[in-house]
Amino acid sequence: MIVRFWGVRGSIPVPSKDTIKYGGNTTCIEVLTSEGNLIIIDAGTGIRVLGQQLMKEDFGHGKGVCHILFTHSHWDHIQGFPFFAPIFIGKRNKDGKIIKSSANRLHIYGSAESSKSIEDSLCGQMSDCYFPVKLSDLSVTISFTYINGKPIKIGKTKITTLPLRHPNGVLGYRIEDDGKVLTIATDCEHPENGECDPNLLVLADNSDLLVYDGQYTPEEYDPSKFNLSIPSKKGWGHSTAQEGIKAAIKANVKKLVITHHEPLHTDKMLSSMEKKAKKILPEIVFAREGMEFVL
Repeated sequence: MIVRFWGVRGSIPVPSKDTIKYGGNTTCIEVLTSEGNLIIIDAGTGIRVLGQQLMKEDFGHGKGVCHILFTHSHWDHIQGFPFFAPIFIGKRNKDGKIIKSSANRLHIYGSAESSKSIEDSLCGQMSDCYFPVKLSDLSVTISFTYINGKPIKIGKTKITTLPLRHPNGVLGYRIEDDGKVLTIATDCEHPENGECDPNLLVLADNSDLLVYDGQYTPEEYDPSKFNLSIPSKKGWGHSTAQEGIKAAIKANVKKLVITHHEPLHTDKMLSSMEKKAKKILPEIVFAREGMEFVL
């Protein structure tokens, strides 16, 4: 299993000279399974760059197949979808129907328990008041699968989901492929009682790689503990690298990757945070665009 990061930022893209090292695009992770199946986690602005890369292969000829797993439908996790080039490859017959042999295929997965389906969210952001092309006008063939708590299979790869703590809900993913385990836990907040989220521990148990939301510093998350008079981030649905370390140790994780970086955190600040975290857990790294892991 190969894991690549195309977008590692939270909330809003922040391209600038101060975010070059870690990257400014919002969440998008590529997973290539041992069977060659392509899985994409979320469609933040990082998916635009991934799409350009995929166009050099089968997707440029309408022969590509991919599976997009959405953790949730907040803006920073769907905003890159309309700019994902493979969705525009395909032909229609004289009756306006898509010629399937000419079109890329997308299998999209989202929570069945969300108040608004992922299809509704994607349609909404591509409605005519926001975007010139509607979801129904795309040349790609799309199927939607709604996850109801039962594991799903993509080839031989098993995917287990559990809800994590985030406003309006979020799914955590455990991806098991050829004896290796990848856990995705972006946009999750740790419990106030100081314990680890039990759902997170189930998903991350003995993972080879845990991708965890560490958007804030401890001082930003709960400034009252540090006698700081700045706004608290408690209840915003995000966590810290330190809480990720706690969970990784408890779940016996081999490597921890911190992602969903705060828009205000520059390369200099993220480097400083990463160095501090490594003193606690050497097997931790802060995600960078272009970073790749082979499991």
